[in-house]
Amino acid sequence: MTAGNTINEGVVSHYGAANLAETILAAAAAAGVTKFTPTTLAPIDEFHTGGAGASRQLAAFAALQPGERVIDLGCGIGGASRLLAAEFGCDVTGVDLTPDFIACARALTEKCELSATCRFELGDATNLPFEAGAFDVAWTQHAVMNIRNRQGFANEAFRVLRPGGRFAFFDLLLSDNPRPLDFPQPWARTPDISFVHTSAETREFFTNAGFEEAAWAEVPFPQAPPPANVGGFGLGIIMGDDFGERIRNVSRCIQDGRLIIVRGLFGKPA
Repeated sequence: MTAGNTINEGVVSHYGAANLAETILAAAAAAGVTKFTPTTLAPIDEFHTGGAGASRQLAAFAALQPGERVIDLGCGIGGASRLLAAEFGCDVTGVDLTPDFIACARALTEKCELSATCRFELGDATNLPFEAGAFDVAWTQHAVMNIRNRQGFANEAFRVLRPGGRFAFFDLLLSDNPRPLDFPQPWARTPDISFVHTSAETREFFTNAGFEEAAWAEVPFPQAPPPANVGGFGLGIIMGDDFGERIRNVSRCIQDGRLIIVRGLFGKPA
């Protein structure tokens, strides 16, 4: 078994949960959710700092247009993908390594009546099952921390974008603070599946792939991080009993300067 396969299996094990859609729908019913939309599902399906608000900000940052073909790399259970389809009129394909997430994403998207413009595929972001030039925009949020082959990730994103396409991301990066991160983190309980890079390294991955930097912005940390679970309907349902500890750890690493939050935009030359 290769190291890459071992890491992928570790990532799937970290995130996987059987019958995830049924669990979420039952929790939604208990919380009084009767109409399924990206907004009503946001407490449980936006797996990144800032939640749905950060997704909307990134969409504006990337100047998404109706009808654009977007590939959401590391889509999780599809929260951002559904938001882009519903609110920005994009045609979205979400890709994730975790089978349970893809099955759940499809079920929730059907509940939201968005399956015509929002679909999901099981896949590895470093070896995508799509033709060159198939998308206008590549998009990712807080997913790359689990990707060891970051250059392969950037290369594949470049390949599947059309000339003139763009790559938008919202991610946690390492600062120049040499102190190690505290574990468990939201994306990894142990360091063996955690691959966080600096700003300089991240920029180099993209430029080596052929991208040109269009915009780069460091984002302030929200003053009040969201709790792991709100009224019984929140990320704790999916992420496990230790999610509160993991949120506290990542919050501390951001607040003391070990991690930074960055919003970036890179373009593929026309």
